Amino acid sequence: MNIHLCKGEETVEEALKFINENDPENRKFTLDKEKDRCMIGDERFVSAPVLINYKNNYWALRIVE
Repeated sequence: MNIHLCKGEETVEEALKFINENDPENRKFTLDKEKDRCMIGDERFVSAPVLINYKNNYWALRIVE
């Protein structure tokens, strides 16, 4: 699991774009801002390949097939 910490004024959408452009395995990810928000320790948090941390809120990214 990787965690992307948003920097400064970076938004969740900008973080997703950065992750998609820079994934070392060339994977592509998506997220739904409402459905993919997760909490530390829940199943989505634990099983996500990549998490975005934006102001101590987390989103679990899903791999686009």
